[in-house]
Amino acid sequence: MTEPLELMGAAPNLQRLLTLCVDIGPRLMLGESVEGVRCNYPIVGGDFEGLDFKGQVLAGGEDIFLLRPDGVGQLDARYSLRTDQGELINIRNIGLLNMTEYGRQLERQGQWPIPETEYHCTCTPVFQVPKGRLDWLTRASFIGQVHYPNASQVVIRCYRFY
Repeated sequence: MTEPLELMGAAPNLQRLLTLCVDIGPRLMLGESVEGVRCNYPIVGGDFEGLDFKGQVLAGGEDIFLLRPDGVGQLDARYSLRTDQGELINIRNIGLLNMTEYGRQLERQGQWPIPETEYHCTCTPVFQVPKGRLDWLTRASFIGQVHYPNASQVVIRCYRFY
């Protein structure tokens, strides 16, 4: 299929939407599964700040993490936010964690987090919100960059495609 010339050079623009600082608890190992090594990371709190909203990450969510046999990590996190105005936002982040060979070696030796130069992690957040001022979050596509500043925190910078 040939694209029209006017679409071939079109690249999406990104707008910074929000930054989430998510506090996580110690991992709960499920162990080996047919897909790879599974463990759960409970979400115990945190905060976020966005374009025109900010608030708290609520305790009670979880990241169901899978380390595949090929060394790629799969994130599947579900949790809730509460804005300073009292709105509840459900979020689901699915993503991939790719580590360098050296990064995988450090992780196997029990070091976490590993240096940012040794991994690349992205996610695609999907939001559920009540009707009202934030319902535009359900009509857009997003991507996130994931960083691990320490063993008990995840920082996610989310961007909207437009």
